[in-house]
Amino acid sequence: MSEIEEIKEFIGYLKVVFVLVLATTIGLIVQNYKSAERLLIYADILLIFALVIALILINRKILSDIKRLKELSGWK
Repeated sequence: MSEIEEIKEFIGYLKVVFVLVLATTIGLIVQNYKSAERLLIYADILLIFALVIALILINRKILSDIKRLKELSGWK
């Protein structure tokens, strides 16, 4: 498998991970907080913060791989 194909596959994998993390984050945000305990709410807020950071890092990796893919394929 060529390096270009490997990068394409890795980008596809990262997109799946990105969607899963995003769906988890949204699920935590829209959860019903009226019946939840305070400790659970604080834990959710911390987890949402961590997941948003993960989304940012995954997005940066995807963008850097796309840039690398462009360089390898000769695009400008």
